[in-house]
Amino acid sequence: MRLRLLTASILIVFCAACGGQEVPLAPFAADPGGIHLAALETPDETAEPSPTALVASLTSTLLPTPELPTPESQTTVFEAWSGQPTYAEESEPGFDFRVEYDISRWALIQNETGFPALVHRDLPYCQIVATAGRGLPRGWTVESTFRTIGVLEFEVAVVSQGGQVQFVNYFGRSSQIVTGFQVSFLEQMETCLADAETVFATLTSAPAATPTPSSTFTPESSNTPTP
Repeated sequence: MRLRLLTASILIVFCAACGGQEVPLAPFAADPGGIHLAALETPDETAEPSPTALVASLTSTLLPTPELPTPESQTTVFEAWSGQPTYAEESEPGFDFRVEYDISRWALIQNETGFPALVHRDLPYCQIVATAGRGLPRGWTVESTFRTIGVLEFEVAVVSQGGQVQFVNYFGRSSQIVTGFQVSFLEQMETCLADAETVFATLTSAPAATPTPSSTFTPESSNTPTP
């Protein structure tokens, strides 16, 4: 009996301390479902941005610019960058994305997070990485528009914090793949984006790279009669 009274007293004190206020439940995070960025229109107050997503904006001390390989030719030469599409479920199996870039303007390296990145040779901190849409923390906003770049339509998502653009995502669809790219920058945003869009204008799909099968040794038939 004393135990029941003690428990009841504790509950009464706890309820009095709450002051009749309800503790709100965390909002349900919906699956964006496709390349549309509806999930980004309402920022997720509890979500933390991915390090690869905000590499240029959240680094208090800027990382040194990477050393870029010297292009072998001074003339305009294009090379290809291909990889797995960032929306695999909406892409046809067995196909990669493929873009082409001018090697005198861009260099394909592994960035500080270990992922492939196209880094601009003349604009420090201007880089392109593959990405998929994600939620945003409080204070971040996104504005999405649709534009034709090259022969494909892209969803262009401009992500800002405190009224300042932090990075821009481009989501494109070809006949076999759906994939996204993120362009980050420090200065000369318009020039960086314009040069990046020349790369996105070449977006297409290509058969996924497969390992070359190792050759197997087949013994030649012997002319020696079998006893």
